[in-house]
Amino acid sequence: MRRRVVGAVAAVLAAGMLAGCASVPGHSSVQVLRQIGDNGAAAVPAGPIDDRDPLGLVRGFVYASGQPDDRHASARRFLAPQASNWDDGASLTILDERFDTVFSPDGVTGDPNRATVRIRGTRLGTLDPFGAFEASPAPVDLDVGVVNRDGQWRIDGLPPGALVRGSDFRANYRSLKAWFVDPVHRTVLADPHYIPGARTTALATRAVEVLLHGPSAGLQGAATTAFPPGAKLRSNLTESADGVVVLDLAGVDGLADADRRLLAAQLALTLAEVSIPRVRILSDGEPLLPGRPDVGREDVVDLVAGPPASAPLAAMVIENGRVRALGEAGQDTPLSGQAGNGSFFVTDAASSSRTNRIAVVSREESGTQRLLTGPVDGQLTATPVSGGSLTSTTWNAAGDEVWVLADGVPQRVVVPGAGPARQAPLDAGEITSRGPVRDLVLSRDGTRVAAVAGGRALVGAVVTLPGGAVSVRQVRELRPAELDGVVAIDWRAGDQLVVAANSDRPVSLVSVDGLTLDPMPSVNLTSPLRTVAAAPGRAMYVADRTGVWSFAGGDLDAWRQALGATSDARPFYPS
Repeated sequence: MRRRVVGAVAAVLAAGMLAGCASVPGHSSVQVLRQIGDNGAAAVPAGPIDDRDPLGLVRGFVYASGQPDDRHASARRFLAPQASNWDDGASLTILDERFDTVFSPDGVTGDPNRATVRIRGTRLGTLDPFGAFEASPAPVDLDVGVVNRDGQWRIDGLPPGALVRGSDFRANYRSLKAWFVDPVHRTVLADPHYIPGARTTALATRAVEVLLHGPSAGLQGAATTAFPPGAKLRSNLTESADGVVVLDLAGVDGLADADRRLLAAQLALTLAEVSIPRVRILSDGEPLLPGRPDVGREDVVDLVAGPPASAPLAAMVIENGRVRALGEAGQDTPLSGQAGNGSFFVTDAASSSRTNRIAVVSREESGTQRLLTGPVDGQLTATPVSGGSLTSTTWNAAGDEVWVLADGVPQRVVVPGAGPARQAPLDAGEITSRGPVRDLVLSRDGTRVAAVAGGRALVGAVVTLPGGAVSVRQVRELRPAELDGVVAIDWRAGDQLVVAANSDRPVSLVSVDGLTLDPMPSVNLTSPLRTVAAAPGRAMYVADRTGVWSFAGGDLDAWRQALGATSDARPFYPS
């Protein structure tokens, strides 16, 4: 179906654009955010109910603030004329579901027609003006002034910015994967954002605005953009006579050919998220890519960071010192190379689907553990890393670098295609300062690392410094109020993690920014849990006290046994 894309960027902003394995999917469009356990947002009245008391009035105002249309027109109906200049676009704070409205002890005036109502709740985080969520859990105590005029209570004093319940946010905003650039490997990677639900016509322009603004703070230093400073839209997005969306840019004519292609990939992949399969990208009226005016997802898939789209993601398992391919119904076959033939007693392993290499931890007779690498089905070679305990082996996106926990300290080993492996500088102090590190895994696009430290789930950006050293920065805790006793973590997708914990919430799915948290079924799992494995579109695996269990959905909300009667098996997926 053809769609005409209209509306200038300035008009979008004036309308309140926002209040406040990175594999390319076969079909991609923005999705309304949902969460397991949501009961849906409460029905929002068209305006305040007559004779509503002050507490109910303010509560209804918070409910109505979840609708961002027309500068929060529904919420503005709760305001008295003197509050008509409310700056709803100053910020957007997302609240936990449960909040209270009580009379503020600081607002007693003695006037029966005036009152101060305090909103008490828990902040999950804030949304920046371009749709990036910043987790910042904290208590909220916000006072709102109300006045009674002609028998009706209305809000006449409130601070700038909007408060929105999490369920209302999920009902009225949509997720958007905006694509940016890995400055080291010159590939593109996804960065989650959220934009108000709207017609495709408005979503497209908003998506371009997100790209023009740049990556979120959570990827600061790890991602950049191919848009040069000063780049902008020359005109509105339009539709050509042959049904292709036309996007004309200014300020990009000086880009080199490689940068032009990266910019085209950013646009094509991001607009595919809002159901635009192909886009005609122009620079000052001429094709951005000479000879290829129209660009779609399939034209730039080779630039996507992470494993190739065709890479197999069959699960493997380490058991009794050997690495095995894990099949259906508990069938497993040892790998043909040294990782699986018993040449070494393997206690930990990770494989790279991009380079078909494997890294294993071998336990020697002396008890020392050593990291080795080599072809999945071939000979293994020792690296310089050894210690009393090596765990959490993980490959980067390019398949030329391994990270491992050596006696609880993250270590980085560069494994070139030719030549010996070597240790390389890694500053992971922002992780190790949070407590003992138990697990560590790089994202499939290589720009983030997830970790378990001090029983908490963490995520940080992987920043390459001048000279080649690497630092983990922008480290954040994911849902600390709900996720405690965490023991293992893995990437289910580029924007979602699976977390295992020895708590009343054994397995959970959490978004990389911490906005959404979905508890998974726990039927058949027995504490303590030991490890977890996940991959895009694949069954999840958990190792517990009794064996290895899998969950792929549709299993009557129960985990199915994949390997039983084992206490040391560790499942994993290639990166």
